[in-house]
Amino acid sequence: MAEKLNKKASIRTTGKLDRKVVSKTASKLDKKAASKTTQKKAVITTNNLDKAQIKKIFDVFDYNGNGILSLAEIDKAVIELYPHLAKDKPAIMRAYKAADTSKDGFIDFKEFGRLIDLLHYYNELFKIFKKLDIDNDRRIDFGEFKKGHKLIGINVVSNKELKAKFNEIDTNLGGYILFDEFCIYAAKIKLISDIPQDTQDTQNNQEEIPQDVQNKQEVQETQTKL
Repeated sequence: MAEKLNKKASIRTTGKLDRKVVSKTASKLDKKAASKTTQKKAVITTNNLDKAQIKKIFDVFDYNGNGILSLAEIDKAVIELYPHLAKDKPAIMRAYKAADTSKDGFIDFKEFGRLIDLLHYYNELFKIFKKLDIDNDRRIDFGEFKKGHKLIGINVVSNKELKAKFNEIDTNLGGYILFDEFCIYAAKIKLISDIPQDTQDTQNNQEEIPQDVQNKQEVQETQTKL
């Protein structure tokens, strides 16, 4: 009995230590990113981490230890390891979908480094998106776009030109720019200089989603907001 208790205590202690180590690693990366003072916002990447460090973070995300990550596990781990990213759910969802290159609904270890890169990349984009989204309804109408378009480098003279640019971003012509549409445009113009590998390809693939599927997704997002 004593031996079993000692083993349990050892496992719990090791688990806590592992999570502390991972938290420190994540914190160091965030500090490095914050110290960059380039004109365009920099994002955190896994370029400076070796495979063992990435695996440690992956193991913390993988709560049930089955070697793949569900959206629920990702959401839970982000709250624990990257609390500053946790409140922006659309950015987490976008990163999850983009990182899942196999389209099986899970993130495996090969996709995990990409997930970490994308979590920070889309978080930075969502910060910009929120500045345009004045009423915080997670969509940008033309009035909001008109007030904040210069934040994304758009400089036009006439209202007609501005409306044309708005329609270019609003790919489903629903009258609002949703975060997914904003991300596609941001990648196209390289709004953030440090774009994770293959992000442009992901944006292009998502642009090819059938219109009926896109419309269904937009309706679901709108219902969620309401």
